[in-house]
Amino acid sequence: MNRLPVHLALLPLLATLLAGGTQAADLKVTTLTVIPKPDAEHPYPQDVIQMPFITHDKPEVAANINDRLFIARFKALAPAKAEPRLPAQEMDLAGLAGQEFGVKRNDARLLTIGFKAEVCGAYCETDHVAFSFDTRTGRLLNPQELFTRAGVQALIKRMQKEKQRVYRAQMVKHEKELKASRKQKADSEKLDDLESRIALNRECLASNAQDAEEASARTSFDERWEFKAEAAVLTAERCSNHASRALDDAGDVSLSLPYATLRPHLTAYGKSVLLGEGQALSGDVLGQVLRGRIGKQPIVMVLEKQYDNSVSGVYFYEKYRKRIELNGQEEGGKLDLQEQDADGTPVAQLRLEVGNNHLRGEWLGKQSSQVELRAP
Repeated sequence: MNRLPVHLALLPLLATLLAGGTQAADLKVTTLTVIPKPDAEHPYPQDVIQMPFITHDKPEVAANINDRLFIARFKALAPAKAEPRLPAQEMDLAGLAGQEFGVKRNDARLLTIGFKAEVCGAYCETDHVAFSFDTRTGRLLNPQELFTRAGVQALIKRMQKEKQRVYRAQMVKHEKELKASRKQKADSEKLDDLESRIALNRECLASNAQDAEEASARTSFDERWEFKAEAAVLTAERCSNHASRALDDAGDVSLSLPYATLRPHLTAYGKSVLLGEGQALSGDVLGQVLRGRIGKQPIVMVLEKQYDNSVSGVYFYEKYRKRIELNGQEEGGKLDLQEQDADGTPVAQLRLEVGNNHLRGEWLGKQSSQVELRAP
């Protein structure tokens, strides 16, 4: 990631104006700057780490959005109020070299925030991700709640065709360039480069064709969604790996989809949120901020389900605000989760039943406690 412009040193003032400049009457976005722990060791250069903080006429809506964003980005609860310079404290910043964000939509129905982050492991790479929220409740938009099963498959098929078009267009373009370069007797380095680009796009076409049958049977999106003001944008990650990235002229492949064209593919909740038609709500709990109690202790939890029905997540006792990791399985509307200590050793079990907008069950450790949680 390139170094941020010098003017971002004025973040508390400027970023509030920039990020909050497009806003609904009752929702405002302010920029916080996260300050890593002074004693933390970083094997890579550190840039500014920005984080949005939401205020809303309904504090519970703002809390749902803030906690979901902080848990997604840092596995931590959001602060109770905006702090222009926010100490990292319990935040997990592993691999994060820098982060900035932009407000892509902020109106009576939706808030969309896009992040651009520099993440580092064996190598550093720029990562883009967006989060959209129903501003009536603070629910995170989950595409599986918005689109029917047939709609998911239709849009995945459309993305497959778009990728095929993009890769084929790149291959044809480079083949013409190669032919012209050979006539001009260009040097071997240029010819080799063009041949490598053609080969990459040919491989991408073949891979996309191989994936077509599997893609047509998918019931959820691997692609990322960004719900902007004028259209929804569906984006598939680039075909190339890190080693061949420099040869990839196509990069990520995106489809801009005007909301009216999505109508045949939407659930009642999708029509309510994306088209403003009706007042339908969603009762799904996975992926959402869940609030409730274990015994008498208030907690906050987020659980994510994977394709193989495995479930992972975190929860926090509001009093202590320390992250507790969870892993397990979902089967037949029941969750069997293991609570793990800092070393990954199971120390307790949660057995929960999934209901409409709620979870209920037991926490089993040295003793048993009732659990009850609700989504927004």
